[in-house]
Amino acid sequence: MWVATMLTILGLLSVATITQFTGYRLGGTITVPILAVYTLKDLSLLPVFVLSTLTAYTGLWLFRRRTLVAGRDELVVAMVVGTTVPLAIFLLVDQVGLRSDVIVFFGSILPGLAAYNYHQIRPEYRRNDLAAAVTLFVGLLVIGWVLVTPAVAAQFGTLTPPVLFSRTADIALLKNATAGADVAPDVMAREAVAVLFAAGLVLSERLRDRFGVRLGIITAVLLGIYALSNYWLLVLYLVLFVLAFGFVQAANYATLRYGRVLFGLTAAVAMLLAIPFVLWFPITRGLSAFFVANIAGVTAYNAHVTPPFERRLVLPLQVGVFVPSLLFARLFSTPQPQGFTHPVTLPVVVAGALLTAMALGLAYWYSVDLPDRAAVRSASVLPGGDS
Repeated sequence: MWVATMLTILGLLSVATITQFTGYRLGGTITVPILAVYTLKDLSLLPVFVLSTLTAYTGLWLFRRRTLVAGRDELVVAMVVGTTVPLAIFLLVDQVGLRSDVIVFFGSILPGLAAYNYHQIRPEYRRNDLAAAVTLFVGLLVIGWVLVTPAVAAQFGTLTPPVLFSRTADIALLKNATAGADVAPDVMAREAVAVLFAAGLVLSERLRDRFGVRLGIITAVLLGIYALSNYWLLVLYLVLFVLAFGFVQAANYATLRYGRVLFGLTAAVAMLLAIPFVLWFPITRGLSAFFVANIAGVTAYNAHVTPPFERRLVLPLQVGVFVPSLLFARLFSTPQPQGFTHPVTLPVVVAGALLTAMALGLAYWYSVDLPDRAAVRSASVLPGGDS
């Protein structure tokens, strides 16, 4: 895990620096670093990403020409279109008996994210932006190639739970630099994961529209799946979220940094802080811990940019998505011993429903109802109203 984490931190800080001095988006703050780790883990993900990004970019271009989609809806459209290609490919791969990691479902949001960001750039700047992104991506691949060697694997490969030294990592297999035990089996079927992610995306966006709170597109769903393999991953998420939130608040106050630069710094700090806790907690799934650290940093930044009054709704709303996601995932899974192993019985369903209702009820209690737009327009003395 330490090599993947180091590459990601270097990538995040590089993106933040490039953004600070050039204004380039590089396809999104997390896109290039995560894609570099993906590619080293599974080389087939790179062509899938390119094809998916082109599909998402074309789909978003058509939607913008044919509909009135704008703002946040553009990002959702790009992610939905970009997700269809990797999901279809890897579900097909499963049908023919080949292995594909659950990470492809997390990674499937990257093409939509990249396509959306390149749509936001003025045409004359897109070529330079893309060149900077490709240069950084190649640089991270080279560093990863240099670090993953048999000698490093033998001495430091099991220092943390292996990711790029694991027996399923293409870079480790190519260089005969594997370390650690066999990878634990997946806890959930890919088809069920795909359905759960789609439902989580819809629910998260509906809650965002209603409460104006950034929940993270698939954060709660991912946590629900990870809870089946090891509940310590939830503890890791909460600890990193608190620490990363404290950092982003202090960094913004001390430096006045904001936007993508602050986001990159926050995500990098969350990744760095994950290493000692992974060594301390009984966590053996390096890739899961890697993604938990990533989404903890993202959630911390999202909470920071949320207005203070709505900020108190972040965790209750995430609970409102997490609990039903966990129960659904448990129905179609074979959990690991350290995960949520309790069968989904009627009392469990009732308890889950009550907890979800309490979380959403708390959110409704604290939220402020927005006035009806039609009523506002009808009472307006400005042109366009009835008065």
